[in-house]
Amino acid sequence: MLELSSLLFVRHRVVNDFSLAHALLGMAMRRTDDPRSSRLFRASQTRLRAIALAYSISSTGGSHSPCREEVEAYLREIVREVELAHARSPRVRVSFTSQPVALGFAQMVALGLVLGELVGNALEHAFPGGRSGSVRVELVAEDEPGAAVLRVRDDGVGLTRSDAEGSPSLGLEIVNLMAEQLAGTLTMTSGESRGTDISLSFIGAREPGPWHKS
Repeated sequence: MLELSSLLFVRHRVVNDFSLAHALLGMAMRRTDDPRSSRLFRASQTRLRAIALAYSISSTGGSHSPCREEVEAYLREIVREVELAHARSPRVRVSFTSQPVALGFAQMVALGLVLGELVGNALEHAFPGGRSGSVRVELVAEDEPGAAVLRVRDDGVGLTRSDAEGSPSLGLEIVNLMAEQLAGTLTMTSGESRGTDISLSFIGAREPGPWHKS
């Protein structure tokens, strides 16, 4: 087992490496005039930041499961970071509520990536033209031992039929991949002018499978 000093050193190096990758993406982003490419670079920075943040918040740096307070602090910070990245309108209110849920470290990171994509997607697409509204995030413990649900819902414009039937974006592909790694069930309801409601049900306190698509 690593001594505490060695563990802290490794964690510090990991966070520094993520920071370097974040900075390199920023340099590449500043060299392009293409808006779509800029959005992709910025989204990649946000995803890297979400992973690095887990190492910063977890006192064990990934060597053991984070405590429940760290899980809540991590997810709350993810929401705050996404709000800052998307410079949301003051007319859009984002709320976060959480019940105590036990997660493995890799589960926490996967859930953070899902949360970042869903909240970012809502802020970017659900309230066009300065529309006002709200995005509600809830992490709820279910009756079954270890079971939990992450729910992100907005009261924005919702998805049209063509949106729902079109090819998934990279962000939604990441959401689906992380749901698969969590062995979770993803459900979505949406409609024009009825907002979007997405839930991810999963069992906590376990490590997910390998970080790759099978």
